[in-house]
Amino acid sequence: MTTYDRRQALALLGAATMAGCAPAIQTGALAEDPFEGGIGGTGIVGIMVGAGSVLINGLRVEVPDTVRIVDNGGIGGTGALIPGRAMTIVARARRDRLEALRIEVEDPLIGVLRRSRGALSLNGTPVVMEPGAVGGTLIGRRVAASGVWQAGGTLRTSLIRPAPEQPDSVSGTVTGSPTTGWRIGETLVQPPQGGVLIAGQYASLSGSYNGTSLIGRTLQMGRFRPGTSLNQLSVEGYLEPIDTAPGYRIAGLGHSFARQLDLAPLAQTRAVFFGRYDGLFAARRAVALPEAVSGRRTLLRPADGGSYATALSGDSAQRIGIR
Repeated sequence: MTTYDRRQALALLGAATMAGCAPAIQTGALAEDPFEGGIGGTGIVGIMVGAGSVLINGLRVEVPDTVRIVDNGGIGGTGALIPGRAMTIVARARRDRLEALRIEVEDPLIGVLRRSRGALSLNGTPVVMEPGAVGGTLIGRRVAASGVWQAGGTLRTSLIRPAPEQPDSVSGTVTGSPTTGWRIGETLVQPPQGGVLIAGQYASLSGSYNGTSLIGRTLQMGRFRPGTSLNQLSVEGYLEPIDTAPGYRIAGLGHSFARQLDLAPLAQTRAVFFGRYDGLFAARRAVALPEAVSGRRTLLRPADGGSYATALSGDSAQRIGIR
């Protein structure tokens, strides 16, 4: 767990307002580097908002020809890097730029898109189309849905696209127990024989949805590959309440925050969080995000040639306090 002296603690108690989508809390200007203190191995989890390298979470990540790209568990290429898709990137700093070491594109839900009483669902999980999202007309077809999880197990989608050759799947935080039944989102899941699910952990399960449960054939636990060394983390998402300190985690992703953080001002806000990572996420700043796709693309786009969007520094970002 990261610890702070009195001077550092007082410096963390401010916050800033981003007009129209952030709590009205005041703070001083923040450093240009959103990770504040240099970048080691960097994990980036979010929704791609633009091409020209990969623009994600307000960062520009360059993609060398040699980088490995995984697309829903299989070998992928640069064609998988589509704005609106959810992905996990391991990157490193090269001078003043970020360079991808590995990219995993993972759609949280793959299955048949259904509509019942005006509501959309995939594999039994509610799907909400955010303003400006693409693909809501593909009712009855096999699709892949990308987006971020909300508290309560709903997927807020930024992109739905045809996926005719892929098995049913769901990826997110595991809830439940062997006696009450396991869920990822609102999808009831059964792990493959020998597979072990752990409540509160991130899992990707693929198999066949029978109308009631997703019967798993393959299971992968964890957001990052075993052995990945990370010193910094950037994650986009909503918070959901939990019983343990600091009282919140990122919905559907399972990243555990450092226990001393005060996250209550962001409880209802979609945001990108930045900070150090040592097994717990010591987020130092957050940028509150608009709900509309177009608004996020504008806010999170770095200037041509730049590595960071201007929203990640100064009065557009807000400090995360400690308790």
